Amino acid sequence: MLKGVDIGGSFVKVLWEDGRREKHPIRDLKGDRERLLRRIKEVVLEGNPEGVGVAVAGFTSREGKVYRSPNIPVLDGMDFGELLGDSGVRFVVGNDVSVGAYGEWFFDHRESRVLVLVAVGTGLGGGLVVDGRPFFGVCGSAMELGHHVVEKNGSLCNCGRRGCWEAYCSSYGLERIYRRLGGKDIRDHEIIGRAKEGEGKALRAVEIFKEYLSLGLMNVVHLFDPDRIVLGGGVIEGMRELLGDLEERVRELSEDLPGSCVRVSLSEAGEFLVARGALAFIRASGTDIRV
Repeated sequence: MLKGVDIGGSFVKVLWEDGRREKHPIRDLKGDRERLLRRIKEVVLEGNPEGVGVAVAGFTSREGKVYRSPNIPVLDGMDFGELLGDSGVRFVVGNDVSVGAYGEWFFDHRESRVLVLVAVGTGLGGGLVVDGRPFFGVCGSAMELGHHVVEKNGSLCNCGRRGCWEAYCSSYGLERIYRRLGGKDIRDHEIIGRAKEGEGKALRAVEIFKEYLSLGLMNVVHLFDPDRIVLGGGVIEGMRELLGDLEERVRELSEDLPGSCVRVSLSEAGEFLVARGALAFIRASGTDIRV
């Protein structure tokens, strides 16, 4: 049986082909690289799968080496070929959101010719599927949308640059916006909860977040002319009821021609969005789809 594995900053999430779901906490291991890699290998191989799709956040090559993971730096330099090469299990590895985008097309949007996934959580990532084929670029690091600049000399991003889209549209981006408005130093989900309750500062923070989100999505529309943009990730999940006007905003900002072709929707996969994409990724690896 096949399974998809999503390696995140707090959990390793697993989705099996028969629908079973697992969450394995790893937050306490992030300071010990050797223990973390050992635990990841255990989770990937548990249950004797026939094949495993692995998704990992960061600049990940098509051969499975994590060159840099801005939000999970303990994974920098990790090589899945070395970690899993002696296991005898068939596996494929890819960037988390690129893999997640393929899952969105594979399970929910096969009518789409050009699909872009934008996932907003601890960071911001993007994925692209064109005519049913995931696009990874030459080295495997395509669609790092979170690190395109939307504000020259703007806020500091976790990657070390300034003004990245992620610096505004991410959990830490929302938290920073709220603090700058005079709010307390609280977590993103608390800010979203306060916005839903009508707190002024929280509502303003969410509004600024949405302005930057819409601006970045306008860039996506102009760059890729997609027929479908899917939004997912923990921050988006929390904000679902606050994002009802997002498609209209993006169309108003965009040129009429590409704006008229695009539809913006929210993923229905919830927190297993990336694990589901990893499962689709390994399922397709034995077909004529180039993954």
